[in-house]
Amino acid sequence: MDIVTVVYFFIIGWFLGLTVLESLKIRLELWIKLIGGWLMGVILLTQIIFWQSYLIPLAGQNILGTLILITLICGWLWHKKGYLRKLVREIKRVKWKKQSLYLWFLGIWGVIFFIIWKKMLVMEPGGLYAGWVNIWGDWAAHLTYTTSFAYGDNFPPQMPILLGHKFSYPFLSDFLSAILIKLGVSLIGAMLIPSFILSMILVVILVEFGRTITKKLKVGILVALLFLLNGGLGWWWWLKDIKEFGLIKLLKNFPREYTHLEKVANIEWINIISSQVVPQRGFLLGFPLAVFIYILLWKGWKNRRERKLLWLGGWLTALLPLIHAHSFIMIGFVSGFLAVWQVLRAKKKDRIKVIKKWLMFFAPIVVLGLGQWLWFYGEAALHEGFIRWQPGWLGYREKSILWFWFKNLGIMFFLVVLGFKAADKKLKWFSVPFWGLFLLANLWIWQPWEWDNSKFITHWYLMASLLGGLVIEKGLREKGKFKRLVVGLVVFLAIWAGMLDVWRLGQYRYRKIKFFDNESLKLAEWVRKNTPREAVFLTADNHDHWLPVLTGRKTFLGFKGWLWTYGIDYSKHEQLVRRMFKGNDVKWVDYAVIGPMEKDLGINVSEEVFEDNFPVVYELGQTKIFKIY
Repeated sequence: MDIVTVVYFFIIGWFLGLTVLESLKIRLELWIKLIGGWLMGVILLTQIIFWQSYLIPLAGQNILGTLILITLICGWLWHKKGYLRKLVREIKRVKWKKQSLYLWFLGIWGVIFFIIWKKMLVMEPGGLYAGWVNIWGDWAAHLTYTTSFAYGDNFPPQMPILLGHKFSYPFLSDFLSAILIKLGVSLIGAMLIPSFILSMILVVILVEFGRTITKKLKVGILVALLFLLNGGLGWWWWLKDIKEFGLIKLLKNFPREYTHLEKVANIEWINIISSQVVPQRGFLLGFPLAVFIYILLWKGWKNRRERKLLWLGGWLTALLPLIHAHSFIMIGFVSGFLAVWQVLRAKKKDRIKVIKKWLMFFAPIVVLGLGQWLWFYGEAALHEGFIRWQPGWLGYREKSILWFWFKNLGIMFFLVVLGFKAADKKLKWFSVPFWGLFLLANLWIWQPWEWDNSKFITHWYLMASLLGGLVIEKGLREKGKFKRLVVGLVVFLAIWAGMLDVWRLGQYRYRKIKFFDNESLKLAEWVRKNTPREAVFLTADNHDHWLPVLTGRKTFLGFKGWLWTYGIDYSKHEQLVRRMFKGNDVKWVDYAVIGPMEKDLGINVSEEVFEDNFPVVYELGQTKIFKIY
């Protein structure tokens, strides 16, 4: 792994982001500028390399050339405009002693995420292992999409697991990993290094969200704590497990998740780290950007003169469709409400000015963002059955929706209500559209898989964490040891179940799942070295099939479970696959794989027909690769 290249890439991304902020004369507090600039710069750099790859090949030398060019341009601006002197003055003005709690908080999270990420993909003598079931499940897709760019030159982007279909999934986080691979980083390193860095960016941006709105660092820290360690009443079942297994044995190996007790208690609001931060790479790149945009929205909405902040927020929102489509929609809803609210409350003489201010936000979204969204996802979003009425989300199984949410939220059920009551008028109104998202998620199912409504709820929970943090911070200022003890107990109850599930993530010995054995790794290596990058393969549709995941080659029809959740109709391809495995209509593919997974499809794969009509170009163990002429 070329660690120098990795460091250079992320430093230049940071350099680019700060340059844009300084050039636009965007006024932000130092911490927000540093972390928001870094996030924005990495995304801009990734976008630049993505769009240039339509014109020139995605290759290491071309990427390095772009990095050097951006370095020279930004360096010239920093020298000419004196940005460095200005930044140094800002850093010198920071009272670092008052930031000690902040730095300790970040240090603890750095240790936590390092422990988690270093064991999420591990190469052992027996093969490649996933350190968590959701990595084994979700990262098979992300590895497929990453390798399609890194090893398959997937331009213009096509769905690697459905021949001829648009890439109807937010893939930019995977493209970022593909860039690192082209720069000499190993596949494992290219997946894990950005994940760790973005995890830490998420922590900081959560703190800054809370601090910006309330002007209190402690509230910001509480926002990050409550948000990342969300959990309901699942700790009660952990206490039951102590009786059954004993505390020492239980601490070594938790037998279940305590924020996901679907069958036991209908607890479905799964911890955000285990359900989204770790497995969903689009979330890890897109949600921190969404929080940064919410900060810009708050500042621009609260202060009518901050037009540049709204303008920047609009352009950043326009970048979201290829990163995290759900955040694009959520921000559109929140900003739409805030805009209408402000226009309606403005005096008649000021109304035109207010409308012009919000047009600065929405113009890039409509021109750039909406066009991307419609091009990549419009067809899937209109798929029959994509949206349906289901009051209560997953609480429809309960007699009482309130009881369902009490079990899922725990003590936060009360803290959110108390926090809304304690908030000032401005914050109350700012929180209203977030409550609207919560309401929408509890009335309709917005995608084929009903659990995906949690992505709406996550944006609401960001505001819920802020409101809960307000109440707790107020309690911490109360005099008396007993009162503070009660407040400490409240915090513990709010994060207890979440802490248990994060602890469980680190139990690699018991959580690991074999991703690919050595035979699969050898097969993938042969395909990468001996077949054209644009080759199309006929394979089984297992989610963890070695060919699409590790080689970057397209498969005629991949895992149908993912395609279903994306709202993509794959029925015609499914019918053709049945014919092709009989030896008919194979003109659509260049190679056919017949191995254990193909033989388990249950459609009587005609291996003899392939042997009689097509040459075997590679054979290993029980797997044969046929060349289709």
